Amino acid sequence: MRPQEINVLRLSGALILLVAADLSAAEVQLQSATATLSQQGGWSVGRAVDGTVNSDAGWAIYDFSIGRAESETAVFETANDVGFAEGSILVFQLSQINHNPQHTIGRFRLSVTTDDRSTFADGRSDEGDVMADWMVLTPSIASATDGVLLETQYDSSILARGSNPDHSTYTITALTSLQKITGIRLEVLEDPSLPFSGPGRYPENGNFVLSELTVNIMPVPEPSSLALLSSVAVVALVAWKLRRGKRAA
Repeated sequence: MRPQEINVLRLSGALILLVAADLSAAEVQLQSATATLSQQGGWSVGRAVDGTVNSDAGWAIYDFSIGRAESETAVFETANDVGFAEGSILVFQLSQINHNPQHTIGRFRLSVTTDDRSTFADGRSDEGDVMADWMVLTPSIASATDGVLLETQYDSSILARGSNPDHSTYTITALTSLQKITGIRLEVLEDPSLPFSGPGRYPENGNFVLSELTVNIMPVPEPSSLALLSSVAVVALVAWKLRRGKRAA
């Protein structure tokens, strides 16, 4: 994202101007892709962070031994420590454009860690080391293309409802006070509202294909510095800063 660029996202049907003025975002480089399971036949978790959004590639989790998909976890190291002293805005984009239609994620949750990189993410596509001290992120904004509705759940996971289109891109924005972030976790979770209980929305087996995962980061601004920021977003930022201040006291 270039300075002066504005990201327009939807929250409860209202347009929120989230990033404006002199703010800019930096892409977080991900490495050492690791998963509890990757589907056989080239659907490795590493394909989700290879820098290519390809309709013939991505991370999938269909388990041939049981004939469906179950909850699985993927983790990625950040190439460099990330996180701002004033707090960070993380923007995740999950692209799902597989050539086989309706392979989108149904329920998922995002987390971050500051653990040493040597203690997790061994790079294995199956039965990989995904254990760390993870801090679950609570989404501030969750939007999707092609008519999908993303609803935040009690456990900070996100559940897809409504239209079940051929493809969709999810954009999730979350705030964190952590610095020196070393890893990202993506949990894909079963849910009884999804085909075969999920975690994907493919009607035949509850699978999905994550074509590409990207993460961008920017510092949390002072609300007064954003002349174009909507009142809803200002209230959200102020509330977050107050909560953070109480934790630090």
